[in-house]
This record gives sequence, C-alpha cells and structure tokens, in this order.
Amino acid sequence: MRVIAIDFDNTATEDPRMVNELYEDPLNFIVIYTSRSSAIRQQTELELQKLGIKYHALVMDKLRADLYIDDKNMGGLKWP
Repeated sequence: MRVIAIDFDNTATEDPRMVNELYEDPLNFIVIYTSRSSAIRQQTELELQKLGIKYHALVMDKLRADLYIDDKNMGGLKWP
C-alpha cells in the first residue's frame, strides 16, 4: 500500500478529480492534511463532501514550521 498525503487548501481543492483518481487505485491510501484547527474539523469534512473529494483519513492541525525536512521530500531541501 502507498500512503499519499495531499494538502487540503489550494491543492486538493484545486483538482478534486485528480485526488479521486488516486483514491480509486486500491493500492493508494489517501490522507488529506491541513493546518486548519481541529476546532473546525466538521466544517472541513463538510467542505470535502461538497467538493466530492474522496479520502481515507483527515489529519488536522498540521505541524507548523518554516521548513520541512523529510526523507520522502521531493524537490525540496536536499538533506545530506
């Protein structure tokens, strides 16, 4: 299984069709993540529903940072 994390605002919302195509592949597990507060989780879930975006998990309160370093980072900061 491949876990695909997709930012909500200005990413998933820009092309719901692409997110849904990824969702339809049974090898993919789609995680929508956002820096939105968990206090508005229900509102965010309603927005996902209205946009027709399919997903397996929703992660709220993304860690806020100026720079993310990750072993899976593509096109970002090169780690030694």
